[in-house]
Amino acid sequence: MQKTETDKVYPSIIDGKDIYHNENGVLVTSASNRPLYRFSPFSISDESMYDLATNAKQGFHEWSSFPTEKKVEIFNKAKELLKERKEELKESHLEIGGPGWFADFNVDGTVGQLQEYTSQLSRSPGNIVQSPDNDLAFTYKQPIGPVLSISPWNAPVILAGRSILAPLAAGCSVIHKSSEKSPRSSYLLVKCFLDAGVPPKALQLVHIKPEENSKFIDEVLQSGAIKKVNFTGSTFVGSKIAEKCGKYLIPYMLELGGKNLSIILSDANLDKAADAILFGAWAHRGQICMSTDKVFVDETIYDKFKSKLIEAAKEFSKDKDQQLSQRDAIGRDKVLDLVEDALNKGAKLVYGKFDKDAILKSNVIEPMILEDANSEASIYTQESFGPVFTLHKFKAVEDVIEEVNEHDYGLKGSVWSTNIVKALNIAKKLEIGGVHINAPTVSDETTVPHGGVKSSGVGRFNSQWGMDEFLIIKAITINE
Repeated sequence: MQKTETDKVYPSIIDGKDIYHNENGVLVTSASNRPLYRFSPFSISDESMYDLATNAKQGFHEWSSFPTEKKVEIFNKAKELLKERKEELKESHLEIGGPGWFADFNVDGTVGQLQEYTSQLSRSPGNIVQSPDNDLAFTYKQPIGPVLSISPWNAPVILAGRSILAPLAAGCSVIHKSSEKSPRSSYLLVKCFLDAGVPPKALQLVHIKPEENSKFIDEVLQSGAIKKVNFTGSTFVGSKIAEKCGKYLIPYMLELGGKNLSIILSDANLDKAADAILFGAWAHRGQICMSTDKVFVDETIYDKFKSKLIEAAKEFSKDKDQQLSQRDAIGRDKVLDLVEDALNKGAKLVYGKFDKDAILKSNVIEPMILEDANSEASIYTQESFGPVFTLHKFKAVEDVIEEVNEHDYGLKGSVWSTNIVKALNIAKKLEIGGVHINAPTVSDETTVPHGGVKSSGVGRFNSQWGMDEFLIIKAITINE
């Protein structure tokens, strides 16, 4: 009998070995609900969890003792393997509904992350400090220990990559839990690192059934092996993980949802702002944590800017990427509910069309712009994670700053103005993890810290900041 794609099963990787705990596996489908392949879920048995935890502890001691030049050699080899296997890694994103340009960015961005973390390996591990009571005092940074890394599906290569690379660069061992919606990407990525020479106990991969995620996290934290958790995903799930970490007094790093915003001042370059906001709101059909959700526009230029948005949107919507499906019915239905609720409560459709029956049938949500969405509508405060944003007039920018700072979220924002000093002063006042002046909210570079505040998370990824998240500072004093 000829094999089909769904006969392909991606296993967990424990101590460098492919592990199949379930012969049939769990089916993974595309955004259009086409069967793709299966993954073999990790068995949450006492024996399996003991092996996983024991390996992580042994892997930490081995990997943390590697000399810097050896780690550099391994990271450089991993970089070459990522480049060699780029097409397969891209395919793992394309098949779940990712647009071509974003699949490219996922792989190239991971290569960039690897390159930046490699450059950080030679940093000084500490500093001499003043101490009037000791002959010598200094700080010494050392890895915190085994780390549990959890990443989502929407940027499956780069988000899994950074969740693994930051702790590895710090000298920690890693247990990576894949997303059940993109297990192939995690499998291919972990294989690259292991094939490059990362010790098999220092990097392990587990696929977990969605209904067993909570149980798995409880069990692995209870083992005592995990010394820190990093999670990228929704605020709802992040809060649950924080609760579990709190139970065992395990520190965590969270990169969560965002109600990201743009502020358009009266002196802004409106053409440039319109193009950037449409990209920030609609790229990957709004399925990016940094996607623009709300746009505040000075009332004196509101109508003019709205016209420019509509004009630019007509061209933007011709892009084939905008005809791709949302990842799944859960995300699609959330967007439908938010838009329908807003329209029922007085919001107006400025651009696009809302045909619920057609969307349910096709799973494709055409880009939309809403105005007059008031605080009674859920979309006013909730992240949509879809290709829709709302327009809001303002008279005084101080009122916008006050409103934004009252929001639960605080991930990304952008300010548009030709008066850079004025824009900078606004950026300083916003309680947000990252503010981009005259640039879209969707912005993430390997050399720039990334993360949120409030309900958008805690901690920072990228470069020295990402590495420092997984290092502890030890004070050492010496006397004669």
